[in-house]
Amino acid sequence: MKKSLFLAALVLISTGCFAQKKAVSTAKNLAMQETPDFGGARAAIKGALVDEETKDKADTWYVAGLIGYKQNEHIWLMGQMGQAVDNKAKGEAVVESINYWLVADSLAMIPTYDKKGNPKYDLKTRKNIAERMLEYFQRQDLAIYASYLAEQNDDMGVANAFKMHCDIPDFELMQDPKMQAKMAKDTTYYQYMSYSLSYYYRAKAYDEALEMAERIAADPAHEVTAYQYYYDLYKLKGEPEIAKAKLKEAVEKFPKEAWFIQNMINDLVQAKDTLGAVAYLDKAIENDPSQAQYFHTKATLLSTLRRFDEAFTYFDKAIAMEPKNAEYYLNYAYAYSDKATTMLEGTDNLSQKEYLAVKKQSDEVLKLALPYYEKAHELAPGDMTYARALRQCYYRLKMEKEYEKISEEMQNY
Repeated sequence: MKKSLFLAALVLISTGCFAQKKAVSTAKNLAMQETPDFGGARAAIKGALVDEETKDKADTWYVAGLIGYKQNEHIWLMGQMGQAVDNKAKGEAVVESINYWLVADSLAMIPTYDKKGNPKYDLKTRKNIAERMLEYFQRQDLAIYASYLAEQNDDMGVANAFKMHCDIPDFELMQDPKMQAKMAKDTTYYQYMSYSLSYYYRAKAYDEALEMAERIAADPAHEVTAYQYYYDLYKLKGEPEIAKAKLKEAVEKFPKEAWFIQNMINDLVQAKDTLGAVAYLDKAIENDPSQAQYFHTKATLLSTLRRFDEAFTYFDKAIAMEPKNAEYYLNYAYAYSDKATTMLEGTDNLSQKEYLAVKKQSDEVLKLALPYYEKAHELAPGDMTYARALRQCYYRLKMEKEYEKISEEMQNY
């Protein structure tokens, strides 16, 4: 009786194993027949992916990936025949096949040993997978899928699709020199990587974005972009010291890139280290004296330090380089206004006569600001900020007619 039960168990085990092996064959046939049944193929392979006898076989996972590959191919062919292309199903099939094939390849590279102890690998499966991966890369199937996902506002999906496209040349199974020669890491490749980075950033997937930043930094054309993201991403992750270190590194590495020096200066100003900011500006001007913004920013900072005469010199240099920049004139005017105001400090204990003498001198300085307010307003007509600043100057100088005129003008903004 016990022997009969044992034999029956062996039959059941054998039957189950055979059934799953047959399921792999069935799935392959359903996917590759003239009128493919991809749903049926996926249902057929499902059990084999978890069955103890088949789940560790490279062929099981290869066939699972082949289903998506054939579906992608089928949808593409239908599109060539004028039928509507289901970009969602097409893209999902590509992603599915790659994920299955990566498992298949890892299993194919687990060695078996002959009688002499020599290792053998399933190189045929690896070759088949690599050739199909190459097709995906060259046809840019994943980039097309990313474009579809962008239309659906799926930021994370876009980022992942572009990343997977860029991952293909780096997969271990793609390292054959002949394969590498067919997958150029050209301008388009790095542009897709940059897209992946920007969409991870939008999706607030900061760790993934940092990984992509590290990768695009290998391309000289994208190195600056990578460092800009380093700075922003480490701040967003709550790691300001790393962000600061990356910014400092970038200032040294890219001395003519205004973005880095400006952010360094902004950080120093926010930290109330104005002298430190001025020192960085001096370095920036030395490295690239063609940037009017550097002179303007230094002038503005010097005015906050009440070093007005020095500030006026740098405002003059900035305006000489960009004579139609309204902001430069406005801040020049503010510097004169601030100087006029500081002249009145400490006058509380003066006699009326002494106070009026100082007030007269202050007003004379304020009058020097007027033409700069007026020029700023002229260059930015209709801008409330510039109009309001000019009106305030008219008020302080008791220029009533001019004050009334600009007040009426501002009602039409």
